[in-house]
Amino acid sequence: MTDQPKTDQQTNPKQTNRPTQNRPTDQPKTFLGVNVINGFPWSPQVHDDTPKRLQSFEIRKDDVFVVAYPKSGTNWARELVRNIVCQGNKENVKEDYGSNPHGQLEFGDNFKKYDSLSTEKPRVMMTHAPVDALPKQAFEGKGKIVFVMRNPKDIAVSFWNFVKEKRVIEEYEEWDAFFETFLRSDMMYGNWFDFNLPYYENHRDKKNFLFLTYEEMKLDHKGCVIRISDFLSRPLLSEEQVDKVVENTTFSNMKAKNPISFQRKEEIGKRMRKGVVGDWKTSFTVAQNERFDAIYNQRMEGSALAKQIIFGI
Repeated sequence: MTDQPKTDQQTNPKQTNRPTQNRPTDQPKTFLGVNVINGFPWSPQVHDDTPKRLQSFEIRKDDVFVVAYPKSGTNWARELVRNIVCQGNKENVKEDYGSNPHGQLEFGDNFKKYDSLSTEKPRVMMTHAPVDALPKQAFEGKGKIVFVMRNPKDIAVSFWNFVKEKRVIEEYEEWDAFFETFLRSDMMYGNWFDFNLPYYENHRDKKNFLFLTYEEMKLDHKGCVIRISDFLSRPLLSEEQVDKVVENTTFSNMKAKNPISFQRKEEIGKRMRKGVVGDWKTSFTVAQNERFDAIYNQRMEGSALAKQIIFGI
């Protein structure tokens, strides 16, 4: 781990030494509402037979999967891919969005819907599937996988706000209660370390995998558009096309001006909140930050992934 988090903690004026309230002292509770299938905590929108079906899902040669832990920038990355495939043409992007299933590949009956799509254009699918549930053919070189990672502190705060917005789980109205649950391995989709490390350590050199971080997408939006287009072997034909893709996929444009990415405008705020790096400082106490850093250092020791994750820009 770099020394960035420690520096952030020392210079962050918003962090306080306030006591942690409503914090379970012994065993924090499992994330409420998960559907545990073969020991793994999936979203409640995932059916019991889904993991097995997901593994055997038939991949087409031009399929693109956007894979990420929840709240890592999955929707943003999918829109980057979708815009690249459509060469920045807004009408084509909108049409593509309207003809594709919504939500994660593993949600509901999305399997059947994707199977019924035309073979004339690539299917762009997103999923939070752990490494042992991703379609097996992906590890045999079939299709392309754009894997997005984000620093876990910002994910925790984003996830908390997302859950709190739903107003169905009163226990997570307080940040401290959610923080405790986020550290557990039975958090929805597992904890951040168990999800990201197996993917990165075992597949970062595979030709059909591209690993990006949310933070580098923020720092170099245009550069990441070009990287993704090259990876997909779909180079944008002009500087104008590149600029169109960038403009279509800015945070402000996606959230307010062009709700291409979402069926209902009222859903935008729930999926896209701030889009900043370092928002964790608004919620983490100094004690929580120190505790998280200790866990992070232990879990990331010796991992090449540690060099890719940054907590502030």
